[in-house]
Amino acid sequence: MPRTSLEFPAAVVYRHPLTLRICDINYGQHLGHDTLVSLLHDARCGWLDSHGLSELNLGGEGIGWVVAELVVHYQAEAFYADALVIELAIGEISTKGAELYHRVVRSDGAQVALAKAGVVFFDYASRKAVAVPENFLKLAGRR
Repeated sequence: MPRTSLEFPAAVVYRHPLTLRICDINYGQHLGHDTLVSLLHDARCGWLDSHGLSELNLGGEGIGWVVAELVVHYQAEAFYADALVIELAIGEISTKGAELYHRVVRSDGAQVALAKAGVVFFDYASRKAVAVPENFLKLAGRR
Protein backbone atom coordinates (compact mmCIF):
# COMPACT_ATOMS: atom_id res chain seq x y z
CA MET A 1 0.00 0.00 0.00
CA PRO A 2 1.51 3.37 -0.96
CA ARG A 3 2.07 5.68 1.99
CA THR A 4 0.45 9.10 1.94
CA SER A 5 2.74 12.07 2.32
CA LEU A 6 2.29 14.49 5.22
CA GLU A 7 4.27 17.69 5.66
CA PHE A 8 3.79 19.56 8.92
CA PRO A 9 3.41 23.33 8.34
CA ALA A 10 6.04 25.65 9.83
CA ALA A 11 3.79 27.73 12.10
CA VAL A 12 2.59 25.94 15.24
CA VAL A 13 -0.62 27.54 16.55
CA TYR A 14 -1.01 25.47 19.72
CA ARG A 15 0.93 23.08 21.95
CA HIS A 16 -0.98 20.55 24.06
CA PRO A 17 1.16 18.86 26.76
CA LEU A 18 0.00 15.62 28.34
CA THR A 19 1.24 12.60 30.26
CA LEU A 20 0.14 9.15 29.16
CA ARG A 21 -2.15 7.39 31.60
CA ILE A 22 -2.36 3.64 32.15
CA CYS A 23 -5.73 3.58 30.33
CA ASP A 24 -3.96 4.97 27.21
CA ILE A 25 -1.82 1.84 26.98
CA ASN A 26 -2.90 -1.24 25.01
CA TYR A 27 -2.03 -4.94 25.33
CA GLY A 28 1.22 -4.27 23.39
CA GLN A 29 2.23 -2.14 26.39
CA HIS A 30 2.41 1.06 24.33
CA LEU A 31 0.06 3.89 23.33
CA GLY A 32 -2.89 2.41 21.47
CA HIS A 33 -3.61 3.64 17.94
CA ASP A 34 -7.24 4.26 18.82
CA THR A 35 -6.29 6.25 21.90
CA LEU A 36 -3.95 8.41 19.85
CA VAL A 37 -6.90 9.48 17.69
CA SER A 38 -8.74 10.57 20.86
CA LEU A 39 -5.67 12.50 22.07
CA LEU A 40 -5.52 14.35 18.74
CA HIS A 41 -9.18 15.27 19.19
CA ASP A 42 -8.46 16.49 22.72
CA ALA A 43 -5.65 18.72 21.40
CA ARG A 44 -7.98 20.29 18.80
CA CYS A 45 -10.57 20.94 21.49
CA GLY A 46 -7.89 22.41 23.76
CA TRP A 47 -6.84 24.84 21.03
CA LEU A 48 -10.41 25.99 20.46
CA ASP A 49 -11.11 26.19 24.20
CA SER A 50 -8.03 28.40 24.68
CA HIS A 51 -9.85 30.90 22.44
CA GLY A 52 -13.27 30.49 24.09
CA LEU A 53 -14.59 28.37 21.21
CA SER A 54 -15.73 24.78 20.66
CA GLU A 55 -16.17 22.34 17.80
CA LEU A 56 -19.89 23.08 17.86
CA ASN A 57 -19.54 26.85 17.97
CA LEU A 58 -16.64 28.58 16.27
CA GLY A 59 -17.54 32.08 17.34
CA GLY A 60 -21.22 32.75 17.84
CA GLU A 61 -22.45 31.90 14.35
CA GLY A 62 -23.78 28.46 15.34
CA ILE A 63 -21.19 27.01 12.97
CA GLY A 64 -18.86 24.18 13.93
CA TRP A 65 -16.93 21.53 12.08
CA VAL A 66 -16.97 17.82 11.44
CA VAL A 67 -13.92 15.67 10.75
CA ALA A 68 -14.25 14.33 7.21
CA GLU A 69 -10.80 12.78 6.84
CA LEU A 70 -8.03 11.59 9.12
CA VAL A 71 -4.56 10.39 8.11
CA VAL A 72 -2.15 9.21 10.80
CA HIS A 73 1.49 8.18 10.43
CA TYR A 74 2.58 6.23 13.51
CA GLN A 75 6.34 6.70 13.86
CA ALA A 76 7.51 5.66 17.33
CA GLU A 77 6.16 4.01 20.45
CA ALA A 78 5.05 5.88 23.54
CA PHE A 79 4.63 4.28 26.95
CA TYR A 80 2.89 4.73 30.28
CA ALA A 81 3.89 8.01 32.01
CA ASP A 82 5.64 9.39 28.91
CA ALA A 83 5.34 13.16 28.62
CA LEU A 84 4.09 14.12 25.16
CA VAL A 85 3.32 17.38 23.39
CA ILE A 86 0.80 17.53 20.56
CA GLU A 87 1.56 20.47 18.29
CA LEU A 88 -1.21 21.83 16.07
CA ALA A 89 -0.75 23.70 12.78
CA ILE A 90 -3.12 24.85 10.05
CA GLY A 91 -2.60 23.68 6.49
CA GLU A 92 -4.65 24.55 3.43
CA ILE A 93 -7.99 26.26 3.86
CA SER A 94 -10.58 25.74 1.12
CA THR A 95 -14.01 27.30 0.66
CA LYS A 96 -15.70 24.92 3.13
CA GLY A 97 -12.89 23.15 4.93
CA ALA A 98 -9.41 23.16 6.39
CA GLU A 99 -6.47 20.88 7.12
CA LEU A 100 -5.44 20.61 10.77
CA TYR A 101 -2.02 19.03 11.29
CA HIS A 102 -0.89 17.35 14.51
CA ARG A 103 2.66 16.41 15.48
CA VAL A 104 3.07 14.22 18.57
CA VAL A 105 6.49 14.49 20.22
CA ARG A 106 7.92 12.66 23.25
CA SER A 107 9.95 14.55 25.84
CA ASP A 108 13.15 12.99 24.42
CA GLY A 109 12.38 14.65 21.07
CA ALA A 110 11.23 11.50 19.25
CA GLN A 111 8.29 12.08 16.91
CA VAL A 112 5.59 9.59 17.88
CA ALA A 113 3.08 10.45 15.15
CA LEU A 114 2.15 12.92 12.45
CA ALA A 115 -1.50 13.37 11.51
CA LYS A 116 -3.79 15.46 9.35
CA ALA A 117 -7.49 15.96 10.03
CA GLY A 118 -9.57 17.36 7.21
CA VAL A 119 -12.47 19.30 8.71
CA VAL A 120 -15.58 20.60 6.97
CA PHE A 121 -17.35 23.62 8.44
CA PHE A 122 -20.89 22.68 9.33
CA ASP A 123 -24.10 24.42 10.32
CA TYR A 124 -25.58 22.13 12.94
CA ALA A 125 -29.05 23.73 12.62
CA SER A 126 -29.40 23.17 8.86
CA ARG A 127 -27.14 20.04 8.88
CA LYS A 128 -25.19 21.38 5.86
CA ALA A 129 -21.61 22.25 4.99
CA VAL A 130 -20.98 25.99 4.96
CA ALA A 131 -18.25 28.46 4.03
CA VAL A 132 -15.25 28.86 6.32
CA PRO A 133 -16.28 31.23 9.13
CA GLU A 134 -14.44 34.54 9.27
CA ASN A 135 -13.66 33.86 12.91
CA PHE A 136 -11.72 30.71 11.96
CA LEU A 137 -9.73 32.59 9.32
CA LYS A 138 -8.69 35.10 11.98
CA LEU A 139 -7.84 32.33 14.43
CA ALA A 140 -5.71 30.64 11.76
CA GLY A 141 -3.89 33.90 11.06
CA ARG A 142 -5.29 34.17 7.54
CA ARG A 143 -7.04 37.52 8.10
